Amino acid sequence: MKALIATPRGEVFDTFFTPENIALAESLGDIVWNDTGRMFTPAEAAERITDCDVYITTWGAPRLDAGILAAAPKLRMLTHLCGTVVPFVSDAVWDRGIRVLSGNRYFAESVAEGTLAYMLTALRDIPRYSRRTKEERIWKTNDDYNQGLAGKKIGIVSYGAIARNLVRILSVFRVELYVYDIVPLPEADVKRYGLHQATLDEIFGTCDIITLHTPLFEATRHLIGAPLLSKIRPGALFVNTSRGAVIDQRALERELADGRFRAVLDVYEEEPPRPDCPLYDLPNVTMIPHMGGPTIDLRQVIAHDLLLESAEFLKNGGELPDEITRSMAAVMSLS
Repeated sequence: MKALIATPRGEVFDTFFTPENIALAESLGDIVWNDTGRMFTPAEAAERITDCDVYITTWGAPRLDAGILAAAPKLRMLTHLCGTVVPFVSDAVWDRGIRVLSGNRYFAESVAEGTLAYMLTALRDIPRYSRRTKEERIWKTNDDYNQGLAGKKIGIVSYGAIARNLVRILSVFRVELYVYDIVPLPEADVKRYGLHQATLDEIFGTCDIITLHTPLFEATRHLIGAPLLSKIRPGALFVNTSRGAVIDQRALERELADGRFRAVLDVYEEEPPRPDCPLYDLPNVTMIPHMGGPTIDLRQVIAHDLLLESAEFLKNGGELPDEITRSMAAVMSLS
């Protein structure tokens, strides 16, 4: 295996390529490292990929377009160590029959875990009680309360890889699960987890918790606007770990302003939000700086596993558990 690793050495590189993973990569074949201290330009990538079998990328790498492919007659695989592959592939990749791998499976598991953490954090009001105890030295009073997941009606918007992992996790909490998707839910999951396929109106109008997992592409931009947000019940919890632009954020800000429901937001239309964003000042909003997943410690696992998967396939063929097909990429987020 000869591989071009596009990510420059530095902070991001080090989270994926620990000394152990660097040694692993070099044991698997001839590795072309990016020692420029910055991301390659497309021309630089084309110059270095000439006789490589694999193009290994993280965020910000040059897109594998027809120009780079023209310089890479031996290329057989794109191995993307992050989630969505949309910014890194082109029709030329699929047309050439180049196989595409991604860390999407790992990302999905981690974001589902993060979504659960956000739900429990909000229901139990952990930030407020911790801050009050530490900063104000106030112990609990008879008026203090918190909530749990058991018995809650949870609405899940879109049933992709993250939502499937979330459903598996939530199934142990004795919750009711209502799912919106544009296609019928898998019958096996309906039976195993007791899923109810629901409309967006039903989810926003009746659920105690609403969690958004819709990928961003033009058809889903501002899918969630004022008409749906206005239906959210008093006391409900709204969680977004998908993409900010799936929601009309100005409409969300207006609906949250009266304190009717709570929100945990990991993503925003503009990142970071503008300094005068009203969300900063709303006590019913928990803001996370796009950290839903994957956790940093998972990156080295992804790099380790996909390096081995790539090398094994190139040597012996067989299955690719983390392959992304053209049809799968078509429903992934733009970024």
